[in-house]
Amino acid sequence: MNRRPRGLTAPAVRSLARKVAQAISVMLLVSITVFFAMRLIPGNPAKDVLGTKATPVAVAALDQRLGLDRPLIEQFWSFLKGVPTLNFGNSLVEEGVSVRHIIFDGLGVTALVVAASTVLSLVVGVPLGLWAALARRQQVVSHSVQSVAVVLLAAPPFLIGLLLIFALSVKLGLFPVGGWGAGLGSDLSHLALPAIALSGYLIPLVIRTVRQAALDSSRELYVEASIARGISSRSIMYKQILPNSLLPLITLIGLNVGTLISGAIVIEAIFALPGLGTALYQAVDALNYTVIEGCAIIAAFSVVVANLSADALYILVDPRVRRGA
Repeated sequence: MNRRPRGLTAPAVRSLARKVAQAISVMLLVSITVFFAMRLIPGNPAKDVLGTKATPVAVAALDQRLGLDRPLIEQFWSFLKGVPTLNFGNSLVEEGVSVRHIIFDGLGVTALVVAASTVLSLVVGVPLGLWAALARRQQVVSHSVQSVAVVLLAAPPFLIGLLLIFALSVKLGLFPVGGWGAGLGSDLSHLALPAIALSGYLIPLVIRTVRQAALDSSRELYVEASIARGISSRSIMYKQILPNSLLPLITLIGLNVGTLISGAIVIEAIFALPGLGTALYQAVDALNYTVIEGCAIIAAFSVVVANLSADALYILVDPRVRRGA
């Protein structure tokens, strides 16, 4: 008698190992690209720090202190050695301040915005997607939900954010216009509008994914057999259709983490949040190589980890993928 394989099978382990190797290769390629792309930008950080009236001698002395006078390959090797430990050295502009400190100060805010928008997208998008699929005989309901999804998908998050500020902050005074709070309650009130604005991108994708997955599941033979046995429609929906409809969301969220992070950076500028976007904007303005490199590596690392986690989770929760990985 054949038994279903439990845990990770050998193909699944090989698949995960292959994906980990691919993730390491991607991070190495990103590190190389970021480092050398920054060196192609015209300008000198030492001149930006000292000002336009700085003498060549002072600029050369600061270049030496910052290590910018070393050979490019030597600078790259120092940078590459620090990537695995997220040690990007010190800021070129703020003396004695580590890049890791600058990034981690803002990373928490960015992560909260992305996480809150993802949770909100799932809470809103999953029920609407199921409703649009299971109420397909009620064309008005199905078309209404799909129309809302199309409108949200067409509206960029920054526009949604501006409209929310005008309507809910300026006119009604229900939420702060921007900034960040000093406690949990204040943080949540400042987080609400940015999360809603950013979720405007993900909600329609969740609706469309869940709707299509639910329609596909409802046509499966096991669902038709359950209906023939007289099992209630509620039980069929929660035990058979819903679990299979949620599986594609793992891939959807994993693939869209990068878009959510880039969207969060724009949203932070609109709502004046002290996140990673603010640190990146200030670094670009001051030509602060090390902070720009650090922000880019952290963003890339987040995307790679999210995709790798989605692949691993999909293998773990779906026996079909686990057996044939």
